[in-house]
Amino acid sequence: MNALLALCQYVMEGCAMRLRWNCELAFSSFLILALSASRAVADPLPLLDSTATRSPFSAACAGQPDSTPLPVDPRTLVVPGVNKPGAAVQFNAYWVDLHSPPAPFVSTLAPNPKNCGEFRASVSRGRANIETRAYFQSFTNALAYYNLYRLWGYLIRPADFDEQVIKRYGLAKAPFRNPYPLPWENPNLTNGGSGQLPLGLVQEKDENGRYTGRISSGCSGCHDSRLGSEQEAGFVWGRSNDAIDAGLIQSDFFRSTGVGTVLQLVPVPWSVGRGTSDAIGIVDLLPALFDMDSLALVPSLLEFFPSHAGGMSRAPNWWYRAFKTRQFWDGALTSDNVRSEMAFGIANLGRTPEQRRALTAEFEDNDNFFISLSPPLYPKAINTALAEQGAVLFHERDLWANGANANIPKTPGNGSCASCHGVYSPRYAANPAYLPDPRLKGIAGVITPIETIRTDPAREQLMADVRKRRAWNTSFLAYNDQSPDHGPFYDDPITSALRRVPRSAYDNGLGPIYSPEGPNTWIEPFGYMATPLYGAWASAPYFHNGSVPTIWEVLKPSDRRAVWKRQQTSTNALGTNAGYDASHASYDFAKLGWKVTPLACGDVPSNDPFIPCSQEMATPDILFANIANLVANYNSLAYQSPPPITQKQIRSRMIFNSHLYGLGNGGHDFTQSLTDDERWALIEYLKTL
Repeated sequence: MNALLALCQYVMEGCAMRLRWNCELAFSSFLILALSASRAVADPLPLLDSTATRSPFSAACAGQPDSTPLPVDPRTLVVPGVNKPGAAVQFNAYWVDLHSPPAPFVSTLAPNPKNCGEFRASVSRGRANIETRAYFQSFTNALAYYNLYRLWGYLIRPADFDEQVIKRYGLAKAPFRNPYPLPWENPNLTNGGSGQLPLGLVQEKDENGRYTGRISSGCSGCHDSRLGSEQEAGFVWGRSNDAIDAGLIQSDFFRSTGVGTVLQLVPVPWSVGRGTSDAIGIVDLLPALFDMDSLALVPSLLEFFPSHAGGMSRAPNWWYRAFKTRQFWDGALTSDNVRSEMAFGIANLGRTPEQRRALTAEFEDNDNFFISLSPPLYPKAINTALAEQGAVLFHERDLWANGANANIPKTPGNGSCASCHGVYSPRYAANPAYLPDPRLKGIAGVITPIETIRTDPAREQLMADVRKRRAWNTSFLAYNDQSPDHGPFYDDPITSALRRVPRSAYDNGLGPIYSPEGPNTWIEPFGYMATPLYGAWASAPYFHNGSVPTIWEVLKPSDRRAVWKRQQTSTNALGTNAGYDASHASYDFAKLGWKVTPLACGDVPSNDPFIPCSQEMATPDILFANIANLVANYNSLAYQSPPPITQKQIRSRMIFNSHLYGLGNGGHDFTQSLTDDERWALIEYLKTL
């Protein structure tokens, strides 16, 4: 230790002839190295976690017999009373157990798996569901899908039709057989057909398990994608799709059948670009179509409150699920709930109320599939010494130290990255000054207040209207059937419609509660949930709206570009159907994210005061974007996007424009107090997660 102090003195004396900030940086880097080395001698636990399987249940069951009991789900430990005064992490996103709910509720759910055999069986059923079940409403059929090339301008179906589908719509090749029938095939005589759908599309089956020939979007469309070509990387389940154009898929599917063209007029803004969607907006729409207590299809405006548009959001990585205590970007709901994930299955008009409610059991299996997933490992060399420096910074570096970020409220905890995102180092996880229980390693259980995180607030405010929360909290989606006051389900339209009246009175604060509340309540929004960081290196672009293409820019706000374009694949012979290039050549493995080209803005403000860089946008999109920027904060019906039909529309949707409603790239700017050397060390550490 004396030698260490002497060396410190030597370093500081040598600084006398240098600029002050260079000295501080040199000494800071040296001190981190020195402290890391000294602690390694005293503490045998490693700074870096080299475990390949991150999922707690999958890791516990690897190589074990079916009778092996499952360990405690670490998410269930994050309940009121878990925090220790003065600890680095102060959880505030609490788990609510719906399988053993608090009094007076009584569970209506089958028990969770208790051992590895039960877990494996549930995971297997869940994966089969994700691969084969058509939960969404179908909007096209196999023949119309086969003929999509005509919408693209071809007279003859191109030989690379399947590849062009993947590029045009931002999908990925399915790593399993995903059939549809060619025009001359009967799907039930050809095991579904000899055509191969991409990941994210699926052929429907009827209740007897027979193929119908109808084509539907699937969960994987938004929640699965590839990073790297097939030659560069194997497929890994659960990486959020950052390339999908949901609006283009729906527009083409509607037009493909002819009769579906009228559906283009439905006021649903599927997406305004690639990689994000307004899927969460279905929370607004469902009460306009369904009795939320029984899920009977009884359209009514009595419980429809379009008071604010949430904007576009990325789908979370499925591999996050084992580590998040609460769902959605705002941490609105306990992660023990699956009914919120059923929303698009509920919106399938071909189901009966009973069939909609019965989806709960299937989605319990789907959920176990999600929590079995782990992210891919970083595929390139890692500088271990630099990563260890990053581990120390990640867990210890107070971003508010020495008066930094004085205008940004500091949240409880030690002010480090870990204080929001959780603890990942085995050494820090075992330290009670960081976590109250080492089993909480990797658990993200903190909602960062909007005053601190300061990212685009549109999504955070989605459910700020108390009327929306009352409608949700007294619905089947809130598990209100677990209330002892819940009676039978009223599936007939007349009784259901009549019950809407007192429900609406309660929603509007004009009458007593009618349908009972459930334990899966939607909390009053106050910020954004800090995501788990396992697989963060592979999760670009960042923030809930995908507005920041690299982790470097997350850590250095001044380097962010307002408008940017990702690298694209080649076009077809017609000069169309380019897609995002997902190969390693387009990924920046130093800054961790996509290589992008910033676009200069040349508009005269008087021509278009709301949407800079509008020369990159098609004319109809400019009109709708201006309306959204002015009104969508007050009425979600004002948040619309015209169906992409022209090539300029399709191309402009491949450009990210942070000036659009809900797509701001500000916030997370307390990282401005970091030095560049600290940023590089943190990035190297994130490569290990």
